[in-house]
Formats: sequence, C-alpha cells, structure tokens
Amino acid sequence: MRFLPLLLAGPFLWAQSPEILPNTTRWDFPSDIVAEQYGELRAFYESRWKKPGPVDAAAIKPAIREAIGALDEFRKPEPVIETIGEAAGIRASYVQWPILRIGSIGPTAGFSGALVRLYGVLLEPVTPGKYPAAIAIPDATASVAEFVAKYGGTQAERVVFVPFFTQRRAFGQVWLEDRQWLMRLAYQTGRHVIGSEVQQVLAAADWLRSRPNVDGRMWVAGIGQGAQTAMLAAALDNRFDAVFTRDNAKGTPEWDLPPDRLLWKLRAKFAPEDLATLVQPREMPPVPQAPASWTVRLDPERAATIASHQFRQWESYYRNMALESWRKRDAKWKPDFSSPAAYETSLASKREAYFDMVGVYPPPSGPVTAKSVRVYDEPGFTGYRLQVKLYDNVHSYGILCVPKGIKPGERRPVVFVSHGLAGKPEDSIGLDPKARAEYSKFGLRLVERGYIVFAVMIATQDNAERQKLIRRGHPVGMTPAGMDVAKFNRAIDFLQTLPFVDRDRFAFYGLSYGGFTAIWTGPGVPRFKAVICSGHFNDWTAKTTDLTMGTAYPHYANVEDQYNFGMLNGFDHSDLATLIAPRAFMVEMGDTDGIVIEPRWAADREIDQALEPFKKLGIASKGRVARFDGPHRIDGAEAYPFLDQQLNFKSAR
Repeated sequence: MRFLPLLLAGPFLWAQSPEILPNTTRWDFPSDIVAEQYGELRAFYESRWKKPGPVDAAAIKPAIREAIGALDEFRKPEPVIETIGEAAGIRASYVQWPILRIGSIGPTAGFSGALVRLYGVLLEPVTPGKYPAAIAIPDATASVAEFVAKYGGTQAERVVFVPFFTQRRAFGQVWLEDRQWLMRLAYQTGRHVIGSEVQQVLAAADWLRSRPNVDGRMWVAGIGQGAQTAMLAAALDNRFDAVFTRDNAKGTPEWDLPPDRLLWKLRAKFAPEDLATLVQPREMPPVPQAPASWTVRLDPERAATIASHQFRQWESYYRNMALESWRKRDAKWKPDFSSPAAYETSLASKREAYFDMVGVYPPPSGPVTAKSVRVYDEPGFTGYRLQVKLYDNVHSYGILCVPKGIKPGERRPVVFVSHGLAGKPEDSIGLDPKARAEYSKFGLRLVERGYIVFAVMIATQDNAERQKLIRRGHPVGMTPAGMDVAKFNRAIDFLQTLPFVDRDRFAFYGLSYGGFTAIWTGPGVPRFKAVICSGHFNDWTAKTTDLTMGTAYPHYANVEDQYNFGMLNGFDHSDLATLIAPRAFMVEMGDTDGIVIEPRWAADREIDQALEPFKKLGIASKGRVARFDGPHRIDGAEAYPFLDQQLNFKSAR
C-alpha cells in the first residue's frame, strides 16, 4: 500500500509539469544529438555487412546477377570489324555489334530499330595460329585509347578485347558524372551500369571463344573499377581460366567508394573475400610499356564518338525501361475491393515486397526503455526531449509535446510530425525563432488543437551524411526509411504506456522530406490511423528519371536516398499509398510548389490512383487531396480537420 499515495498523486504531479515523462529515466541530453544519431546509424549498418565465411555455392550466380542487375537477354554476336592499323606484329580493330533493343513497346521502341551496341578494340597477333584470349577492362578513370596506347604493343602472345565502358567523368551530361547518371537511371528498375558491363564482358567472352585464332583458354583482367567488373564476371562464368586484378581502391571502405559502385544487397550475402575465394584471382604480373615500334593510336574524335554513342544508348535503354515499368506494376498487383479485410489480404505479397524494398529490420532489443528531459514549459503545453531504445546503441528521438489540462483518466491521440531536409524537431514545432516559415508552426497548431504531438527527428540534417547511410545500408538491403519504420513502431510501443495517450489513435504528418517519410513509412506502421504527405507526392518515375524537368533528381548530387533498387517494377507513389489504405491518407500540395513535377497532370494521375482504393472500398472520405494556393509549405486548412475526423477527436479549435 505504500505506493498508493504516489499513484493517487500522479495527475497532480503531471499538472505541475514534471521534469521527466512517466515510465522514463532522466536523459542527459547530448551536446550534438545530430552527430550522435548519425553515428548510431552508421555503426548499425556497418555491423550488418557479412563477414568472410562459407557461402551457398548453389545460390551464388542468381544472387550476384540480381544484385548487379545483370538480367537482360543479349543478342547473339554479329560483329562488324574495322581495322585500325598494324604494328609490332599486332593488328588493332574496332569491333561492335547490337546487344539490346531500346524499348519494347511502340512509344519507347519507336520504329527506327534503335539498339544498344557493344563496342571495343580487338588486339590480335598478325601471325596465324591459336592463342589464349583475354578481356582487359581499364579503370573507370581511364579510356580505351589510353590502354591501347600504353599496352597494345605488349599483346603479341594473346588475343585481347578491350571494351568501351562509360567513364567516371561528366562527359555525356554536365550535372553528374556519367557513371552515376547511368546508375541512377538503371537502379530504379533493378538494373545497374555494373551489371550491364559484366554482361558485356560475358558476351565478349562468348564471341572470343568462337574466334578461329583462340585456343580455348580465356582470361579476364581489370584495373580499378575494371577489377570489380572482372571479379564479378568470373564469379558468374567459371570458364575463365584466370583472373588478374589490380584494384586501386583496395583498402578503402566500400562505403567511401564512388556512388556508382553502390550495389543492393550484395554485402548481405558476400564479403569481398568471399568473391575472391570464389574466383581465386592472381595478382596481375608486371606489364611492360608498349615497344617503340607500337605506333597504333585511336583517333581521338572517333573514340569520343564511340564513347558518346555508348553512353547515350544505355541512357535511352535505362530511361525507357523506367517509362515501361507501369506495365509490370499493373500486372503484378491485383487488389480485391470486395471489403477492407479482403483488400488487405489481397495485398499481402505487395506488403512483403515493400518491406523487402525498405529493409527487413530485426525486432527491438529487450523491453521498452526510454529517457526524457523537459525542454519546454509553455502556458499551453509541456515539451520533453524523448529517447526510446530500439537496439543496443540505436535510439528513436523526438520532442513530445503534451497539452496542459489533460484530465485524470483522459487519453489523447498522438500526431507524429516531421521536418524536412536540414530540419530538426524544433522546426516542426515552431517555437524557435529560427524555425523555418514553411512549416507554419504546424506542430504548435496541433498542440493548440489539443493533440499530443511527437516531433520526430529523421536523419536529414546533412544530405551528405544521409548518403553515407545509403552507402552502408543498401549493400545489406536496408534503407533509412526502413529504419524510421522500426523507430516509429518502437516509439509507439513506448507512447502506449503513457497514462494520457490513447493507445489506438496515432497519425503522421510531414512536410517535404517529412512528406517522403510519411509515404515511405506509412505502409510499415499500421498503428498510424491517418497519414498526411505534404509537399512531396509525385509521379516517381518522372521525378527520379526524367531528363527534362529541373526538379527531377537525376540533376542533383547526394540524392541516392531517392533511388531504390527495382522500385519502379512494383511501386510508384500511388502504390505506396495503396498499402496505407484502408487507413486514412491525404496528399497536401501547393499549386506553386516546385517540388511537384510539371506538368501537374502526371502527379494528379498518381493522386487519382492513390485515392482509387478508398473510392472502390466505399470509404472515399478516408482518401483525400488538399490543394491550396501557395508554395512549398504546410497549409493545414484541410489537414487539421481531416485529422480530427479520422482520429475521432473533438479538437479545441
């Protein structure tokens, strides 16, 4: 009975704005919460990378092909060979042949028979006979012309093919390096510039094996980026008798390598040492400089033309795959609209695909534990910095704002609010004089309406740091959005223990990157009864691959977070929204918001598709779009009443 006075005093103590929240211990708030949060996440992802060890030999090739996007069916080689010149007993020739058709339906393929071609230089002894063959892959910072000039005259004892691959430079486009540009265009449909190059190596090997002057032996060699390509090719084709590699990046953590080397899930299955064991590479022996008698050089203009053609062909191929992706999405998902329950059951495989895309995270570590400390004591509410443990050394963080005047036994709904790029929870609330105007103090407005508000912090304070998470997370099949799903679910676990929280009424409302977080986490947090995506909803195919829209992501650095491997084969924004249904969902967008792509009909079409399930299920009031005359900002005029309605809450305003 000695605890009874404390229990009875609970409502009174709460009214006096205690220093910490119930069911928490005091938190000594760190001097740099942003650095702490990024550090936690980087360490978590690094810990998930596979350590060297046994691998499933039967699953090796399919796993590698999927990870690098080497999934296309190439045409049978029908090469055109054009002699460049002869010197030092070696003949050099240009070689090319078509490998893929650009586009597969009328609007993308056209009627011109546009093709992607494989280009390379063939070096072969003039003296008749049979020789071993080799495929030599330069680093992405070097050119075929440089290789031929430096090493061409040393190849008198073998037949060598040197493929033209896209270099890591801003040659075809001015906004990004060419390889990064192609990687982004390919990534969204489960392809990759690395996978395309590996397939070209395998196609070249097939062709070389058919040559009358090749004795059957086959080698593959690579330097720098070429070393990675050579290793992957050898892992897929055990007919290579030897693999020679010299990786200039050896010793550099993979997450610090150029972004075009990002590969989805590869490191969840293979450590670098595992691949090395599979192909048993040997160090490339010293290669002498070409003798003085080697005078063959590639014409600079011709070499530049070939490089340009190759880049543009792959650019068109990847872009057209994105344009055609709607057909795969339409064929993949078949919802049952006979009832809300039947609808959710019919989308079980779609939900599974969603989790595979954002990352399947382990369950939380141990019981729910939290720390807090009071940060605001305002006339209308008390605010607390709140930390909830998710894993050992990984925590959810935000500011919980609790209205004053909650009666004993009364339980209020909680609205999660989220800032955007370079923001913090204080921006979402709006009390800080430095809080950006576009948030319209929406956290504070909701508190004034009587809601408990949890202003979460998502890892967007530094976009370059965000990309470091991508570089660590994607190779193990995880994304920051997936981490937010895990964090929000754990935060709700804790919030449900508070005596003034209604455990069945939670919602999410975010602007910009917070809108991104709304649409990406909404499907994975089923306890959000309503989700509002503000200033973000788009036609994601155009937003991530279009080359003519100024706000499309291909034009910007440090936005790898907007690219998810194979996403467009199963999801656009409307598809994410359909996984929120039959829970409530709203799109809020300003008529002059530059984040939304032009022409607006593309985004409008996605909105219509997002709201379609609500209409077909007979719950049209749960799916809404709130348009307003204004720029990129929170409006709230329709969103606040929408929350009142969906959370069944009689607000104070």
